[in-house]
Amino acid sequence: MINIYKNPFLLCALALFVLISCGDKSKKDSNNIKTVPVYKVTLKDTIVSSKFVADVHAKNNVEIHVRIPGLLDKVYVSEGQKVKKGQILFKISDVELQIQLLKAEAIYKSAKADLRIATVELEQAQTLFNKKVIADKELELSKAKHDAASAKVAHAVAERKAINQQISFTTIRAPFDGTVDRIPFKEGSLIENGSLLTTVSQLDDVYAYFSIPENTYFQMMEDKTLNTQGDIKLVLPNGMVYGQKGELRTADGEIDRQTGSIQYKAKFHNPQGFIKHGTSGKLIISEPKTNAILIPQKAVFSIQDKQYVFRVNKDGVVKMTNVTIETTLDDVYILNEGLKSDDLIVQEGTQSLRDGDKINMKQM
Repeated sequence: MINIYKNPFLLCALALFVLISCGDKSKKDSNNIKTVPVYKVTLKDTIVSSKFVADVHAKNNVEIHVRIPGLLDKVYVSEGQKVKKGQILFKISDVELQIQLLKAEAIYKSAKADLRIATVELEQAQTLFNKKVIADKELELSKAKHDAASAKVAHAVAERKAINQQISFTTIRAPFDGTVDRIPFKEGSLIENGSLLTTVSQLDDVYAYFSIPENTYFQMMEDKTLNTQGDIKLVLPNGMVYGQKGELRTADGEIDRQTGSIQYKAKFHNPQGFIKHGTSGKLIISEPKTNAILIPQKAVFSIQDKQYVFRVNKDGVVKMTNVTIETTLDDVYILNEGLKSDDLIVQEGTQSLRDGDKINMKQM
């Protein structure tokens, strides 16, 4: 057996081999350390926007139906015309009703004459009865005739009132200031009872109705991202943003059990009548948020419905850290908790890392 301690040449060779092996191992370990981009957490002011599908309704939108059949005698307005409250829109022929009214007037006058006669006869019978000239039965007969005459007058009054009401139905007026919609019938058309003549829309203000899911509603209320001070914009179907800003209003006071949502509405001034009833669109409700913690979405990964990031310490060692997301923006998350300002996190490439790995940090 060779004694290396007595052989200086072999001792030097062994030492050199050990140094080379250690150097190779150190170089190999250094090569295994990944270089990944890191992100420094900072507090920023931002705008949180929520988008909702909306259906736009006029302030008032009323269908004008016929309440009495007849010939459409006159159309006083045209389609798309702006009208004032009480303005005459249509006239249904009332010739036959006027004849019926004349008959009712005649019946009324005849009934009043019969009542006057019955009143005189009752007064005479009462006088004779007081003088004990006639029996009480004759007095009761006079009273019955008087009551019958009074009933005929009341009936005639009711008939006359009913005919006058029917005549009033032949003149159709605007219920409020608004705009006339399509008119399907022309003058001279025979109109049935209940037929739709047109629709009048009051468009000086419009309401964009939208629904918020129950869980989103409570989250937004907790985050105070749903209030009347927010910036509300209406995006029209062609992608154009309407020039007027909206005002948030409550539409429903309870959660809809069937849909699990609550309905809100946003009021928009529409002085030119540009937006029509039935328009569809999209609402964007924006709220300013100060000192928010924003991190890239690529930095977050999920494990069993929980969200994590890799926080990096000063030595470059990563630690899996649970975070709570408050709001999602286009490509970033706003956090509720889990990180603080100046923390360093792995920005991307989290799939290849494990808790406790050491990395080389590449500042982005």
